[in-house]
Amino acid sequence: MRTQLPDLQIAGRGNTLGEQVHSRLRGAILSGILKPGQKLSVRALASSLNVSLTPTRDALARLIAEDVLKQGSDRTVFVPVLDISEIDEVFNLRCLLEVKLAEQALANVSKSLAPALKRIQNKLVRSFDEHDYKGVVVHNFEFHFTLYEAANAKITLKVVENLWLRAGPMLNLLYPEFDRTRSGVLKHAAILECVEKGEVSRIGMAIQADILGAKAELIRVVSETADEIFAHAYRITATV
Repeated sequence: MRTQLPDLQIAGRGNTLGEQVHSRLRGAILSGILKPGQKLSVRALASSLNVSLTPTRDALARLIAEDVLKQGSDRTVFVPVLDISEIDEVFNLRCLLEVKLAEQALANVSKSLAPALKRIQNKLVRSFDEHDYKGVVVHNFEFHFTLYEAANAKITLKVVENLWLRAGPMLNLLYPEFDRTRSGVLKHAAILECVEKGEVSRIGMAIQADILGAKAELIRVVSETADEIFAHAYRITATV
């Protein structure tokens, strides 16, 4: 399987070739384009990005050093899989920080924020309608970070990005089950309504409901299918 890496604008993007490869891979992990347990082939990555092997190896080594990717005993590089305790910790931390970012974003709200979020929400719903769950995961990321970037809180945003580097790939496990209830769509609609009305007092609860709802569903999925997930995760031979 071959996945196109997006040209995402991620904080800290550099100008050297190695930094650009690192930034694009980091963006693919953040946005959930890469799945938990997915193996990464250096040659396939270099070909996909149209770069040589050296900057690709350097970018992977840097992501391993940052504990974003893992390396197996056979030197295989893969996207890690969170266990239940890690899911609980990551999503609880997300709640604390993302509520603050959302509240601050509304305090700084501009007229362009609500229309931008609505456009993303429409793309997310369209992806659901087309059963394009990869698109759903990517637009979910886009929705949240468009909101959080409006807070103008660079340090907090960077910490939240680091949490999403762990959470992003795991969100793939929510689908297609999450498509049946579309509870995530409804929770995003509640967030969007708060932005449209400038309701700082309510947006924290809306963000919390979204994150904790996803956490509960993810823990349920992992609890019920843990053997299958962990048995097959590191044998995924997908490339990007």
